[in-house]
Amino acid sequence: MKLAYPAGRMACALALLAGVAVPGPARAASVRVVEPAAESATPGAKAALRRALAASRNHDYETALAHFERALSMSPSPKLHFNIGVCHHQLMVEHDPGSTQYQEHQEAAIASYNRYLDSKPDDAATVEGMIVALGGTPVTQDPEPWTIELVEPGEVPDPPGFDEMWMTGGEDPPPGDPQPDDPPPEDPTPSEPPPQTSGLPPPPAMLRGRFGGFVPLWVAHPGQLSGSSRARALPVLGLGLRGNAFMGPQRKIALGGEVAVAVQPMDTRTHHRLSIAHLGVVLEVRHPLGTAGRFEVGGGGMIGAGTEALVYSGTNRLRCAVNREASRRTGLLANARLYLAALLGKRRNHELSLRVGPGLGVFAQGSRAARDADGNSCADGPTPFAAIGLPDGAALAVTFDLGYAPRF
Repeated sequence: MKLAYPAGRMACALALLAGVAVPGPARAASVRVVEPAAESATPGAKAALRRALAASRNHDYETALAHFERALSMSPSPKLHFNIGVCHHQLMVEHDPGSTQYQEHQEAAIASYNRYLDSKPDDAATVEGMIVALGGTPVTQDPEPWTIELVEPGEVPDPPGFDEMWMTGGEDPPPGDPQPDDPPPEDPTPSEPPPQTSGLPPPPAMLRGRFGGFVPLWVAHPGQLSGSSRARALPVLGLGLRGNAFMGPQRKIALGGEVAVAVQPMDTRTHHRLSIAHLGVVLEVRHPLGTAGRFEVGGGGMIGAGTEALVYSGTNRLRCAVNREASRRTGLLANARLYLAALLGKRRNHELSLRVGPGLGVFAQGSRAARDADGNSCADGPTPFAAIGLPDGAALAVTFDLGYAPRF
């Protein structure tokens, strides 16, 4: 197993922090450091390292950290300090900035990177930049007295890749589990059990949000339109876009927005239809189902601005209609929703979702022409919306939507 740390990736992250554009993918040479002689790596250390690397590839950084520390206790190596720092770095970014766990892993990552710098590696300058970006002081630099440097959460660099150079001088270990001649590993026994999470399995990467489309189906004004002779209570079908950012320790809160437009099919008898559009803020709380994390259930709601237009076709013109779009009105929309989702793909980053719930709209008076076709004033007459049975005020609706959104 050739464990080489991709210096280009770290350099790109540091350049971005400094506001420097990095043209194209970095192609820097791999960084290697001197390792102990082959005879100094014990079989137990080799077995622990294999398990640590396997856990890191599965993004189980708690387990990887325990095995890296065990390998270090058996066969000290500078690169093990580097990999321990990467584990703490990965665990740090999984917590909210300012939390106790965030600060503990931040301090541990800086300390481990500094222990790696004690070996005077070839990539010392790159690691020094990572330590500074994390808010620490490299051991290879003299600290400036009376200087406090604050690092905002948005400036924290991405964790680097693991240095997977084999401990015995660059040879690749066989894939899979330890070989039969390796002694069985002695798993560390923690003094207390690890803290229990909410049940959300650790994803292959800590997903930050989602963005995708959905197909809304609204049953609007069912009670009012059921008695109208000018319009029918037909469903309103359309298209929309929705985006959310995942927030909180387990990324279980989704905060974002959505926009959608929908049109009622034209009724052959009345030749009148509604079109609806809205732009709103969305807040949802999601919870995983099952141990595999392939399904989610949750709830939330939307609040925002909406508009309704009344459109007609043919010769059955409404009194005081403005034109083909007989009238338009605006208002506020709000709805509650139940959320069900299936997560597809190896990284569970493709979401198919269903949302359903009641909604409420409060609309102002609709537009109307100054005079009707006979020249009479429309100032005191009903608006086109009122003429088809939709007076001003509150209106109920039931909303459904099917959506697909990639998670990133």
